[in-house]
Amino acid sequence: MPYTPKEMGRASLSRTFILYTLGLFAILGIIFVGILTKITWDAAHARAIRVTEAFFQATKRPFERAIWTVNADATLQLIRGLESLEVVERVWVETPDTGNFGEPASGPRQAEALSYTLNSPSTILQKDAIGQVFILIDRNTISYEIVSTVGFIVSAIIIYLLLLAVVTRTVFRRLIGRPLSAIVEYLSTPRLIEDPPRAKLMAGRADEIGILAESLQLMVQRRHLDLKKIQEYQTNLEELVAHRTEQLKLVQEELIQADNLAALGALVAGVSHELNTPLGNALMAATTIKDSTGYLRTELDRQSLSKEALENEVGRISDTANIIEKTLGRARELVGNFRQVAVDRQSEKKRPFNFDHIIRETLATLQPTIRKTSFEIELDLDADEVIDSYPGAVSQLVSNFVENAIKHGYEGIDQGRIRLSSQIISSKEDGDGGEPEKTVVFKCRDYGVGIPEKNLKKVFEPFFTTKFGKGGSGLGMAICYQLVTEALNGTISVTSEVGSGTEFTIEFPARAPQKAQTPIRKRVQ
Repeated sequence: MPYTPKEMGRASLSRTFILYTLGLFAILGIIFVGILTKITWDAAHARAIRVTEAFFQATKRPFERAIWTVNADATLQLIRGLESLEVVERVWVETPDTGNFGEPASGPRQAEALSYTLNSPSTILQKDAIGQVFILIDRNTISYEIVSTVGFIVSAIIIYLLLLAVVTRTVFRRLIGRPLSAIVEYLSTPRLIEDPPRAKLMAGRADEIGILAESLQLMVQRRHLDLKKIQEYQTNLEELVAHRTEQLKLVQEELIQADNLAALGALVAGVSHELNTPLGNALMAATTIKDSTGYLRTELDRQSLSKEALENEVGRISDTANIIEKTLGRARELVGNFRQVAVDRQSEKKRPFNFDHIIRETLATLQPTIRKTSFEIELDLDADEVIDSYPGAVSQLVSNFVENAIKHGYEGIDQGRIRLSSQIISSKEDGDGGEPEKTVVFKCRDYGVGIPEKNLKKVFEPFFTTKFGKGGSGLGMAICYQLVTEALNGTISVTSEVGSGTEFTIEFPARAPQKAQTPIRKRVQ
């Protein structure tokens, strides 16, 4: 579950609803209590003033007589009578002639006192003022009364809010909280989509929550059915992909084999064409020797052969024999190179060989093809050492790189140069403490159109070609990658810049490990 029960309790919908509701009621209650306090205060204060005024009016005449007769005891007695009122805090009388009676208030409180004028009893008609009575209302008494009244009201409001909270929470949890918790628990069921519960979630409820629960359950059941279909499709798809992948591998191997045979066929055609010249010259020389020997035999039969004629024919036969020797030697060299390259390519036999020599032998077999073009092969070979690896793979790599550079590296360009370089780098010593391990580095660079960056990562992918439908199979570089990684146990990389050319780099150990026999795959029907 995403939340623990404790966390869900703190963040439950009912708790939030109660807090918001009580908070709103509390704010409204505070406003109500404030207004009520102000109204009650004003009413109590006005009532206190009315009571005080009524009592004063009842004692005004005695006050005037006592002041007029300068009867201090009577005046003080009247003052104590007014102070005995519950709402009166202090009373004092100020007269211009006889002084003050009672203790006057000080400070701001003096300004709050009620003031009443006392007139002379003998001159009522003139209303001569003989003094003033000051009555200070007791605020504490009014406050106590208000606090009592408001406190009772606030207590009633608090009790009401608590009862409202309890009732609201109970009703809310019953109608909304528990059903929503049941829905959350249902949605939190482990493997809900894979194995949804069969029991109905909100049986018997037809309100909005019941409709929501039913909709969720239907949605989960639909997702369950969709998941089952997807799993069935996935199972069938995995079997289909495995079947198609096996077929694709077989097709790929057949295409690679066909490409190898096609390359070997082109090699045979080129070598055959190259052999025609020395064999034709040898045939012509042999014919010349036959004619010379026939002439000598005829002259001998006639016994008319002169010394000069014999010397001429012998010289002619000797020159012709030299020609035959040179042309047949050239033919023998071509046949030897071809046989070695062809055998190496087909046998995949590991043997010691000179790395630079196998490059030159391969280029010799490619000369008939290269000679027809305006491209030059530039050699910078510095690996003139015997290594123990697979010469057939090296030969095929060289021919593939050269042909790829001519066809694709210089696309749209009639001439150019291809640079082949090699070197042997000594690395750390082997585990037996013998000679240091050696790594062969071979590079093929052209200065043609280059490869766009978006295609660099796809160069070694099978069937990737920019000449689709134009004779390109997309297997040349895939074959090179397979030969380097599987046969030579090395690595191959490519760097290129559009307009500046492309460079392939191969690194592999000078002593290749013995390959295990690859099992023959059966065709998948």
